[in-house]
Amino acid sequence: MDAETFKAIILSRYEDMYRMAYAIVQDRDDAQDAVQDAVTRLWARRDELASVESPVAFCMTAVKHQCIDMLRERARRHTMSEPHDDESDTPADDTAARVEDADTLHLAERMVDMLPPAQKRVLRLRCHAECSVDEIADITGYSPANVRQLLSRARRCLKQLFMKHL
Repeated sequence: MDAETFKAIILSRYEDMYRMAYAIVQDRDDAQDAVQDAVTRLWARRDELASVESPVAFCMTAVKHQCIDMLRERARRHTMSEPHDDESDTPADDTAARVEDADTLHLAERMVDMLPPAQKRVLRLRCHAECSVDEIADITGYSPANVRQLLSRARRCLKQLFMKHL
């Protein structure tokens, strides 16, 4: 694959790759790094891309695997490091608001983590990465109808979990 074809096929999907990476790693800098690393690896293997049936799906899969590697490395570093005591000198009202926001976010994350893996994955791609149903179908390999069904079930389940929590 020559440079122009690479630009047209792979680099034209850069924003989509970034959105997917962000949905997985949930950090802007890490998502940017994951996409850059994946694109660099794809460029190094550009001759092999010519024989791939769907280069776009291949590049999205490469980004997904790069993100998974990044999360594994992050978890490994986290378990090896000692816990730090993060205390800040902020006013009490600001601290209370931050604690409440953190608790709400933590609760939402726990609820999403309770979903079945397929529902969790499509929900994160839809909400965090802002992928369309068709993009999610390309990334996951599910049919668009199945993606819509999984999203509907995930939302219904989250609503039920939230109602139980109240």
